[in-house]
Amino acid sequence: MDDARRQQLTDIVAAKAGVDVACAARHLALHDDDVAAALRGIEAERYTLTQRLLNKYRRDPEDALQHVALAVLQQEGIGIGSDSVLRAERIAALAPPVAGMVMLAEWLAYVDWEGYDSALYVNIDAVAALIAGALDLPEVAANLLQTRDETVFEAQRPALAAAALLFIERHIALFP
Repeated sequence: MDDARRQQLTDIVAAKAGVDVACAARHLALHDDDVAAALRGIEAERYTLTQRLLNKYRRDPEDALQHVALAVLQQEGIGIGSDSVLRAERIAALAPPVAGMVMLAEWLAYVDWEGYDSALYVNIDAVAALIAGALDLPEVAANLLQTRDETVFEAQRPALAAAALLFIERHIALFP
């Protein structure tokens, strides 16, 4: 590749990634002048996995929460199909903010898999305490524990997911 083309690619990467020319040139060299790979490399260098997931899935907060929880489980080597008691113990051993978000994500997934009525009997006290305390959504927690109205919960669900993402952002250093 001639110097003019290399400079053009460097300028493109620098502009798209918002980095200086030296950084862009270094990443292009590392990725054999592949612009897309260089951009991914710069992003991986600048942001944690959780930050990248939040950026990618921000339009769907609940999907973002599920991806973050999955990343935590994968990083910790906690398999989806592992023994439920051991799995719960390993999740509980995580930093409390991380464990709470994984628990919430799994509970929301349980709602989708088994239905709202069944989910009300699975770890509901801990889920409600997390929602009322850490996420500061006492009305959502009260609905889960007292009213138990699925229609109300489904209306509150987007706010719950958005609050979970804000919570993750406040504790981002604890996540992968």
